[in-house]
Amino acid sequence: MKLNEILTNEYIRGLIYAPSGNGKTSLLGLLALHPEFRPVYIFDWDLRIGALRARLPKEVWEFVSSDPYRDNQIGGEAFTLMQAKMERLTQEGFKSVIIDSYTFAMRGMMNRVLALDGKPVTNTPQLQNYMAQMSLAEDTVARACGKPFNFFITCHEDTSKDEITGRLFKAVDLTGKMANRIPGYFNEMWHCEVSQQTGKEPQFVIRTRSDQTFAARTSYRSLLSIEQQADILPKIIKERAINQPAVVA
Repeated sequence: MKLNEILTNEYIRGLIYAPSGNGKTSLLGLLALHPEFRPVYIFDWDLRIGALRARLPKEVWEFVSSDPYRDNQIGGEAFTLMQAKMERLTQEGFKSVIIDSYTFAMRGMMNRVLALDGKPVTNTPQLQNYMAQMSLAEDTVARACGKPFNFFITCHEDTSKDEITGRLFKAVDLTGKMANRIPGYFNEMWHCEVSQQTGKEPQFVIRTRSDQTFAARTSYRSLLSIEQQADILPKIIKERAINQPAVVA
């Protein structure tokens, strides 16, 4: 397959990270405004989906579906339900799928690992439990990235330190090596931030390219290093339309 065909047909795979309150869920809720990306399904691990009520016009609510994912009866049940739902999403016609957030989803995976090991979720995980959790986390992302829909995950933010230079930088809040491995599956890695200007309301903005503190990247030429939240999806839609091959009559 030629590169122009690959780029035209490629689905968006995006990792969005930031501290709580910086607009991660709000950004991905904006997918519902655009026919190219809807309907949208959200695996709601953070139980924060209600925040979209204030961000989205009521007429697009019908294009967003979601279920809460938390263990209610037995340890690890929520992750099992997510696995089963993930296999049905293509048949159910969803164009975009979101796990919000993967940080909390990994806790659900650990509960599943402990349950399979015959231990209560209150047990302190051992090394082999963390290894099994990380294996589940990577396998889940790899499978989802191979499915025919746009796939996004959100992650909380962690602070790390370069052991050689001592420089502090921001990273995704995931267990162990997953903080380095999981981002490799995504063609978009964006950091959500809040822009403060004197005399104006705070604005959500998106960092699409790295600086000395935040890792970020994009495969879209039209995106600036810092984009307004409301502008980023329309720009992507426009660039993808331009790259569509001409139809020969």
